[in-house]
Amino acid sequence: MLPNNEVRVPLPRAAAQSSAPRDITAQFTQAASKLQVGQLVKDESFTLFEAVGALEIMDSKMDSGYIAPGEDHAEALEIKYDSRQDLTAEEVVGLMDQLLCHEMAWHMGHPLSQTLFTSIYIDKLLWPTPKTIEEAHFDRAPSENRLVELVLRAYCLALLKACDYVHARVASEYYYEEEDFVTQLYNRNLLSGIDSSHFYRLLDQAIDWVENQDTIRSDFKDAIRSRLCLRREFLASVDQDLEILETQSTESFKLCLNHLASVADTVTLGKPVPEAFSLKLQRKLASTVPPRPIVHIKQEAALEQMRRLCQDAIDMQQMLDYRGPSNFKTAVWTLVSRKPQPSVYIRSLLQALIISDSSILGTVPVRKYLYDDLAELVLPASMLLRANLDDVELPSDPRFRIAQVMDSFVKRFAQPFVDTIRSACLNRCRVRRTVCHTVVDWDNLQMEAEEIDMQLQGFSAEPALQVHGGDTTFSYPLSSWTYHQKLLQLRLILQMGFELSIYAPEELPGIYWYLSHLCSTHLGHLDRIRTFTVAARKRDLVSGGNDAAKSAAYHRSLLHLERLTTHIIAIDAFAIALHALYVLLARHEVLPCAASPRAYSSDKLRYELRMKPFLPISLPEPVPFEEFRREATLEGDSDTTVLDRASKAITEARKAWEATLANGAFIEDVAFSSTTKSAPLAIEEDWRREIKDTMRACIGTSIAIETVRKAIMGAASPSSRQEKLSLDVVIPEIGSKARWHDWWVVPQISPGKMSLATG
Repeated sequence: MLPNNEVRVPLPRAAAQSSAPRDITAQFTQAASKLQVGQLVKDESFTLFEAVGALEIMDSKMDSGYIAPGEDHAEALEIKYDSRQDLTAEEVVGLMDQLLCHEMAWHMGHPLSQTLFTSIYIDKLLWPTPKTIEEAHFDRAPSENRLVELVLRAYCLALLKACDYVHARVASEYYYEEEDFVTQLYNRNLLSGIDSSHFYRLLDQAIDWVENQDTIRSDFKDAIRSRLCLRREFLASVDQDLEILETQSTESFKLCLNHLASVADTVTLGKPVPEAFSLKLQRKLASTVPPRPIVHIKQEAALEQMRRLCQDAIDMQQMLDYRGPSNFKTAVWTLVSRKPQPSVYIRSLLQALIISDSSILGTVPVRKYLYDDLAELVLPASMLLRANLDDVELPSDPRFRIAQVMDSFVKRFAQPFVDTIRSACLNRCRVRRTVCHTVVDWDNLQMEAEEIDMQLQGFSAEPALQVHGGDTTFSYPLSSWTYHQKLLQLRLILQMGFELSIYAPEELPGIYWYLSHLCSTHLGHLDRIRTFTVAARKRDLVSGGNDAAKSAAYHRSLLHLERLTTHIIAIDAFAIALHALYVLLARHEVLPCAASPRAYSSDKLRYELRMKPFLPISLPEPVPFEEFRREATLEGDSDTTVLDRASKAITEARKAWEATLANGAFIEDVAFSSTTKSAPLAIEEDWRREIKDTMRACIGTSIAIETVRKAIMGAASPSSRQEKLSLDVVIPEIGSKARWHDWWVVPQISPGKMSLATG
């Protein structure tokens, strides 16, 4: 610590009279190899000012306007390609395919400056900014070649208009710049002020002209026509936007898939025109970033990207019929969990559909959506959900007070509840990060819900119920519902950590134990909810007889609780089995861990890091580290006990997952399905495929447990001289065929070389 009046002055650096460059790569590599992990080397004389000054501004890698010494100024900046030159049908097909590749690269998240805005034809159309469709030409003097002036121009204009619709939709929803999408337009306008009818007219004229040409070979006519039709139908698809809530039409996207097949069959006919794209165009864009290379993706990748986009849009529209909150949430989560994840445009459109004009799917008010979820879980056929200020105007009536309290509940809880499903449309990393933040808000909401429950108890005249242990208590429906939502989010944080490869191999035993711990807590909570639901049903039968509407509500609620219980039992049992398996692998030191020692890490610090989202939560209470360590390592249990635990758990898990699969993805109930269409088959098939992958992981875990059992029994035999288990353990990576499901990390275990004791 320096005295207050003392200032440290950088040591003077001797100025070299002469210098000669020499290669220090070998010496530098040798010196760097002696550094420890985490060790930092800093020269006190090398200040921040010097570090910034070391960047060369006049560097071609940093300055898009840089011209090398000796390079002609006009030649360096001038683009010699003539956009009015005649093109053959082969070249037009090739240009269309190149533009499609750049468009799909933009959809994948690359900026326009490296994709479409590197096209000279696109640049000519956008600059100077056209105010009408007639001003949008490749040159002030239009070309006489109709393939260029009519066909290629119509294709490019329709492409830009489609990009304008996509850009507007994505920019109006939640997304993350650079991670998901780049909305920067670089002071260009994507023809947003021109009505779409002009683009359809131009495309129709181009299609008619191509069909009437005898000088163009039939195969090239078919290739050009299919690309123009694809462009027209894709423009119509993104043009309808939120109108699909009313039309529920998938015709345009289906036609896109048909035309994509024709485009794929004629890809070989096209001849690329690389000179029609130039990196020099970046100099004309309003950008603060250094010049970046043009992004090139393969034609097959571009076609697959568009095919998936169209198919996801078709499947998304299949779930526009509201069939209850649990069915809706299942459909949304299944769709956004596809691999690869749907494009940012599809996820943005889905966000808009989820909440449109303060309603779900444009038809269901947010209040009803919230009430439906409450009715499914905790309040079937309850007066709390039927009380309405429009029906009761007398302030002394308990229903009037109930309606007032419930209105305040809706105002406070509706938006966070809708955001839980809307946030699922973000990219997978952001989904988990968002939940880590919102779960703390839900913990606070639970305390507010408990206060509201206490207010409602006096108005509803709910009788206390004697529960296990002899204590009497009330149902607290709103706080119970809130607690259920919070437990779902806590479990999602852990399970998405497996999907995102957050955990190191040595952390897997503890994380799977904590997952099981959360499931056990959740199961106990569902049992409590079920107890009060059954009690309420008995009271209604005694007081009001067998009312059909109430019976249907109770039936749906109990069915929903049963399905939730079966699913959580399956997760709990599978987590217990994997926890026990990883405990054995870690105990016998065959679990692959980091090769280098972690100088700044310890088990306690890692636990605090992983449990950071859980520590601020008041209920369930965070598990103290010592208790976590004992439970996670199964301290005091023998190998035989742990093996039996794993075997019993995986058997129970397989049965529970089979029951989950038999239950199906959606609840079929007269209250929602009698007036609506059939279930979304494509999404339901995705859900079934995910459950089947989980069941495959269960089978793989059973095999791994038996392999470990044989190795342990062999090592324990009197004739064995093994020092450690002869097992080879591999943790499969995300995306590999050996990783059957992202959330279930099943180790690949095989007998290895014998390890003998010495001496």
